[in-house]
Amino acid sequence: MPQDLDLSVAVDLVEQQRLAGLHDAAQLFISIDGIPILDTVTGERVPSVALRNDDLMMWYSASKPITTVAILQLWERGLLRLDDPVANFIDGWDAGKERCTIRHVLTHTGGFSMPGEDPFDANLTYAEAIALIAAHPAEHPPGTQAAYHPSTGWKVLGAIVKSVTGRPIDLYVREHIFEPLAMTSCHMGISLEEQPAIESRLTPIAWKGYAIPNFENGSLQMVEYRMDQIHNEPWHIAKIEPGGNMRGPARELGRFYESLLGFGPPVIEQRTVEVMIAAHRMGMPDRTYLNQTFPWGLGVEISTKIPGRPGRRAFGHGGMASSRGLADPDCGLVIAFVTNGLPNPLAHEQRVSSVIDAVYDALGDDVAQLRLVR
Repeated sequence: MPQDLDLSVAVDLVEQQRLAGLHDAAQLFISIDGIPILDTVTGERVPSVALRNDDLMMWYSASKPITTVAILQLWERGLLRLDDPVANFIDGWDAGKERCTIRHVLTHTGGFSMPGEDPFDANLTYAEAIALIAAHPAEHPPGTQAAYHPSTGWKVLGAIVKSVTGRPIDLYVREHIFEPLAMTSCHMGISLEEQPAIESRLTPIAWKGYAIPNFENGSLQMVEYRMDQIHNEPWHIAKIEPGGNMRGPARELGRFYESLLGFGPPVIEQRTVEVMIAAHRMGMPDRTYLNQTFPWGLGVEISTKIPGRPGRRAFGHGGMASSRGLADPDCGLVIAFVTNGLPNPLAHEQRVSSVIDAVYDALGDDVAQLRLVR
């Protein structure tokens, strides 16, 4: 693939989206075969301060594959099995969830999505949140239904990493993923003591109309979710959330995916990547996603769950109405698109779809036969 590929359409789209009020700032990183071909920004980190490509953006659930890789590292070393019960690692794990396995958690079939009770926005310690999740009654028998776990499942995976290694998940990820990949600006939670030193690089979250579905009296209603009033608070920035509170530049999220494609230092073996991106859940309606039947890998979204028309073997993960990481092993493509604005989910889906399609369109006939047909 040429390094002088014309990606102006994608760049223009991101700026048009900013002008349309979908975000105030955005970073877009693209590489092919491990070679960066675009690392651009648009907008302002805060009023009158231009965003830079090394500023720290909130990734939300685009963080999830990183914690997934931490689990798969332990699996490679024989320190755990994917079908080990969660109860083997977490004290007090009961309330109908006893059959829940690590694989169930990674495929969002563990039975504890905890709608309305998710501790992500609560000012709780890690131990307090785990105790709350462990005691939560199963919403369905583990493995029998799907319901996306916005944060609870990955909180549990982080606790499993600590149980096995003795290292808190944030330190483990730093030592075994961030540092080997030179992701030096990435953080899973930024302590209150650290925040002043990097405040000038932190990009605040901006609410742009995001709402979440709520069923009341048999009817579906969309309820505003003002995450900007919570997630910009210092105490929340400091929270250790393995599935939704990592911050860093888009270029470093891209570096993570380059590693998974075999470009750069490996954090897991290529055969483990193939296990991760295989379909481990098919045809199961997801209650969180209004009973849509997306396929899932181990902790990653695959094929038809990804917006637009990506490659048929593309994988990655989105972050709550704001971000998207994508890797395509068939053409060596990595896309990391991170914005600070959270509009309504449909507008975000269209935002990401248009950028992904613009990138693939720019690659032309070389990848046309690899793309999904919707």
